[in-house]
Amino acid sequence: MARSLSQFRWLAYAMLVLVGAWTGAPAQSPVPPPLPAAVPASRAAANVAVISIHGEIDNWTAYGVDRRIKRAVADGAGAIVFDIDTPGGELGACLKICNAIKACPIGNTTAWINPNAYSAGAIIALACREIVVNDPATMGDALPIAYDPLTGIQKLPEAEREKLLGPLLSEVVDSARRNNQDEMLVQGFVRRGVELWLVEHTTTGRRLFVTESQYQLATGEEPVRSTPYIPSATGATGGGGQPLPTRPVPSSSASPTPGDPSTVYVPAAPGTSPVLAREVNATLEIKGARSDRPDLAAPDQAGKYRLVEYVSDGHGLVVLKSASMIRYGLAQAVVKSDDDLKARFGASSVARLNETWSEGLARFLTHPISRGVLIVIFLLALFVEMTHPGVALPGAVALCALIALIVPPVLVDLAAWWSVAAIVLGIALLAVEILLIPGFGVFGVCGAILLFGGLIGVFVGGPSGLFPTSPRARNELAFGTLTVLISMATAFVLMYYTAKHLPTLPVFRRFVLSNSPAEDSTEGLLAAMGDGGGAVRIGSIGRTITPLRPSGRVEIDGRIVDVVADMGFIDADTPVRIVAIEQFRTVVEKV
Repeated sequence: MARSLSQFRWLAYAMLVLVGAWTGAPAQSPVPPPLPAAVPASRAAANVAVISIHGEIDNWTAYGVDRRIKRAVADGAGAIVFDIDTPGGELGACLKICNAIKACPIGNTTAWINPNAYSAGAIIALACREIVVNDPATMGDALPIAYDPLTGIQKLPEAEREKLLGPLLSEVVDSARRNNQDEMLVQGFVRRGVELWLVEHTTTGRRLFVTESQYQLATGEEPVRSTPYIPSATGATGGGGQPLPTRPVPSSSASPTPGDPSTVYVPAAPGTSPVLAREVNATLEIKGARSDRPDLAAPDQAGKYRLVEYVSDGHGLVVLKSASMIRYGLAQAVVKSDDDLKARFGASSVARLNETWSEGLARFLTHPISRGVLIVIFLLALFVEMTHPGVALPGAVALCALIALIVPPVLVDLAAWWSVAAIVLGIALLAVEILLIPGFGVFGVCGAILLFGGLIGVFVGGPSGLFPTSPRARNELAFGTLTVLISMATAFVLMYYTAKHLPTLPVFRRFVLSNSPAEDSTEGLLAAMGDGGGAVRIGSIGRTITPLRPSGRVEIDGRIVDVVADMGFIDADTPVRIVAIEQFRTVVEKV
């Protein structure tokens, strides 16, 4: 059978030759399709989940990324790709995402810079096991800054900047040690003053990024300064030359013990304060990631390196383009589409997990302007409900506004539990003051203070705040206080006009009772409020038509009036007497 097939192939080829001779076309042997490139077992995955991280990074981004990572794990993904295109964002949210990536049960994680990973995006990309890039792509410029919603970017004092640098440096150095990156190079992403040279061991060929003092140890010579390959932090990289090989993957070793020299943090920028260095070093010892950088003072290292190129002059932050990321081993490949991802992992399916509409809605509701509007709606609706008991619609609006105001921030730790408790307790005390206790006394004052403080607490963040005394935290407190004050002032103005004109509004008249069931009078529920303002006066006797618990309705001389019981609850069809007529309520007692 095999012999017959072989003869058939030769016969078919002979026929092709004859046809080619007859038509004048040259005979060509069939070209087999190219075989797919071999995929390393450590990278291969049948199912790949792509999690997008687009736009400004905030707590909702961190919440969504964590949710999607859990979804990918539950659905059996063999690899997770983080599609990154971001200008940066909040430090706390960035560190949450990095922790979620490193704690993910799926170790096969890849950052796809598509096309920009600035600031927090660069930190997140380093947390992944490997990085791929689109072309063009940009990565870097992760210097911490202070941003005020009112005045924009503010100058950050050096002492405050170092408080933020500690967690950032710990994060990028830990990522570099985990994922076989150069920890000197990545420090240039997050702080200025990192001057670097690239040197190569004359025997092993291993390449390292070194500082000025390390250069002198490695080469035995004074540093050579020329035009740096990375001229500035403006985004463009210069230089040229041949592609550089990536560093070999270090062999695994036992976990370090406290004080192990391999966990010691070496600052890349001169002038790093001892306090900052100790903080970073202590964090790295806790995380346990070991450095495989050789001791350049050792006999087999000192003076055994040669200069490859001058990398950075330290005048700006490190910012790299696609070619530079691949040249320096930060990125492993160029990926332009989901099909390229599929081929890179040898996957049978690639599924995208994007942000849901509900997360987008929640992000909109937590915007400062949205929260200010919700405060106005909540206070106004609460006022109408408490001054017109039994209407129900304003109470439902107030409840919906309160839920929209406090639930989204609580989900992403933007509001602490105490702020929610203060709001609820403040509303309860105001209700007691308005409905049960005449006048405006201790309950009313305490309720107003608790409500004001709770609303501010919704703005200033929850327990996730890294530094409560930092400029960012102080700015949030000031901005939240100002927003609540403006919202309350707006609500009080609307309350005044509502008290005067609410009964005449056509929409609201559908939900309140008129003075007589037989007529549609323009006088509303406020007609009885104020001594002598209407036919209902103090001392008038009537009968309840609904239970008073403590608010309800009574009929007095053919008029239906909303009232509040002075003491306790009163059943329906019970005679009552008016004992007080105040601005926003009529108080009765059981006869």
